[in-house]
Amino acid sequence: VIGYVKQVWKLVANVDPDTVTIDEVESNIARCPDPDIAAQIIDRIDEARKNGDSLGGVVEAVAKGVPLGLGEPVFDKLEADLAKAMLSIPAAKGFESGSGFAGTQLRGSEHNDAFMLDDTQTVVTATNRSGGIQGGISNGMPITLRVAFKPVATHFLPQKTVTTAPHSETVFQAKGRHDPCVLPRAVPIVEAMTALVLVDHWFRQRALGGAVAG
Repeated sequence: VIGYVKQVWKLVANVDPDTVTIDEVESNIARCPDPDIAAQIIDRIDEARKNGDSLGGVVEAVAKGVPLGLGEPVFDKLEADLAKAMLSIPAAKGFESGSGFAGTQLRGSEHNDAFMLDDTQTVVTATNRSGGIQGGISNGMPITLRVAFKPVATHFLPQKTVTTAPHSETVFQAKGRHDPCVLPRAVPIVEAMTALVLVDHWFRQRALGGAVAG
């Protein structure tokens, strides 16, 4: 399972989930494997910090070598459990798997992943727009997901609020130490949550006596 910062603010990294490595992710403090965008992200986060503001973004993760057959077709779909786990992370506000919302811009004939045999005569898909999960069950292809994180609510600029009883409008300004952007810190959390969900479904299959391929 490899996670990385895909986006901060409006800065979007160009990363191939099929080839990205941990060394590339950990090569900079932004945990972004695109060096050019990583440098811009670092500058933008530092700028937000100096201005007392905060930034949000997207963490992308890929799980490779996942056995096929994990998950259930209805109540415990693999992507549904992944979504629940990711949205349980503080500041997480959105979840996508595979093509996600971008898939809405394609026709079915464009979006469907065609089955084929690779050089070892293993059944694979020619594309992976489903993100390694079809019908709630893993199909053996890499599982790809993205988690959107909001800007940190506790910034250092004045904010309007309301006092407790008796209610009255006032202005609040935070103090102390708060991250201007949680994205780099969120990467290992997304990785861990992904691994926990996958191993949980793997154990379920084992407990039920089901065959886990892969």
